[in-house]
Amino acid sequence: MEVRQRHLQALTEATYDVLIIGGGINGAVSAAALSGNGLKTALIEQRDFAGFTSQQSSNLAWGGIKYLETFELALVRQLCKSRNELMQHYPSSVREIRFLTTVQKGFRHHPVMLWCGAWLYWLMGNGFTRVPRLLSARRIKRDEPVIRTDGRLGGMEYSDAYLYDNDARFVFNFVRSALDHGCIATNYVASLGSHRSDHLWHTQAQDVMTGCELTIRSRVLINATGPFVDAMNGLSGESTEHRHVFSKGIHLIVDRVTPNPRVLAFFADDGRLFFVIPMGSKTCIGTTDTRVDSPLAEVTQADRDFVLTQINRRLQLEQPLGADDIIAERCGVRPLAVRGQTGGQQDFLNLSRKHAIDVNADRAHLSIFGGKLTDCLNVGEEICAIIEAFGLPLSRPRQKWYGEPDASVRADFMQRAQAIKLDDLTPVDSEGALSLRLWRRYGKQAFELLKAIEKDATQAEPILAGTAFIRGEIELMAEREMIVTLEDFLRRRSDLALVTRHGELRRMAGLMDVCTILFGADQAVQQFNDYFDTETGSGAAAIHRVSRALASSLPESHRHEPQA
Repeated sequence: MEVRQRHLQALTEATYDVLIIGGGINGAVSAAALSGNGLKTALIEQRDFAGFTSQQSSNLAWGGIKYLETFELALVRQLCKSRNELMQHYPSSVREIRFLTTVQKGFRHHPVMLWCGAWLYWLMGNGFTRVPRLLSARRIKRDEPVIRTDGRLGGMEYSDAYLYDNDARFVFNFVRSALDHGCIATNYVASLGSHRSDHLWHTQAQDVMTGCELTIRSRVLINATGPFVDAMNGLSGESTEHRHVFSKGIHLIVDRVTPNPRVLAFFADDGRLFFVIPMGSKTCIGTTDTRVDSPLAEVTQADRDFVLTQINRRLQLEQPLGADDIIAERCGVRPLAVRGQTGGQQDFLNLSRKHAIDVNADRAHLSIFGGKLTDCLNVGEEICAIIEAFGLPLSRPRQKWYGEPDASVRADFMQRAQAIKLDDLTPVDSEGALSLRLWRRYGKQAFELLKAIEKDATQAEPILAGTAFIRGEIELMAEREMIVTLEDFLRRRSDLALVTRHGELRRMAGLMDVCTILFGADQAVQQFNDYFDTETGSGAAAIHRVSRALASSLPESHRHEPQA
């Protein structure tokens, strides 16, 4: 918390080259790119970093093979190249995974047609992944016995990528990179609106946790508030070419339905894609593209019934999945960028997933609309080019602001980890060696963990029963990661709240010790109780009020009736 307090104070003590409002994936990569290229950058987020849309993704980094059907070839090409970049520069975090798609009789495309499309997809991705396979129903049954093959013509298998850790952790690593390059970033700080005078933006903001208000000065203002971009522009008097419409996607987390590390892709009865995605020892099942009129959507009983019905029709399980099998739920609203008043009901499912950046050069203001996690590096590069066109000097030559440390640095870490026999301390039920896990999650900061373990072996002791977390990394989080509430740790710095039932999480041995390290002995019990006993603890009520206020401020032309 000391880091956050220092950054809160610093927000008012300087004039920044750029202030970014919004700490989701678009804001995080913008901060990493600009600070990594020498600009004095600040970032504020009204919730926790990645606390809204960016924590509700499918954890996939994919090139969008389904966009081939709507002939968005340029978008597919761009997303495939972006996926390849992520896999190349984040080899520990973004990994190739196979997708297996089945096709039932009467579907609008024959499996051979889909297989040809998969080959086109592979070629558009420069052959970066394993080649596609055309599969008979018999071969599918042999490879994945859990899939029902009666009434199926066959299917095909192709490759994309997935995030080894959860999406919010991936976003936070961009925030951490920005912090390492001098960015001043704070979570739980809400923008109350901005105005421009004397060639500067003056943003009135509020610390959500205390209610204290502050003013932040910047030469450039970037609105990266995801689905709240339109509302935030309204507070700042900005008029833009684009606006957002909203698409809801939900995921249900259940116990693992297949031991094979691949994604199962199906077409629902209404033609929409839905996926069965590995999530460690659990499985994530979900669908997308339900139109809603507000960013504040929720999982409904109809959503649950639809997903459970669809998956039970396509998987042959010992017992059909029911409501009692749901461990956790995710509901995210994807903001889709449209121009003017386009994007009506008739073409909603075919709206492009491209991001758009509206630029007001006269007022030095940028608004980032839409986008996908897969395309995040391109967003960062585009933001740098626009800011440079405004006349703010970036590093020359331009610096590489993304990616894991060089292979030589990783090799050095692994050698030092081997010297102290770190992997011998890996919990029996852990997925992967402890050294690989620490490197993947903390990068260069993992060297600090090695030093702490060398000095005190208890730093390598498991602290949470049934997990791979060790005491030293919780202490590192407490010092470096601005964890304000217990939910920040359970839901975003880790995925424990997604893969553990609420009651089991509450009883987990060691969780109170974690609270003590993160929040201090005087706040540990309160933080624990706020998370498990109330829905309004630790600033949640204030955050909810701000969200509702932003959503209600959307003009009528930006609102839509939900579509079942």
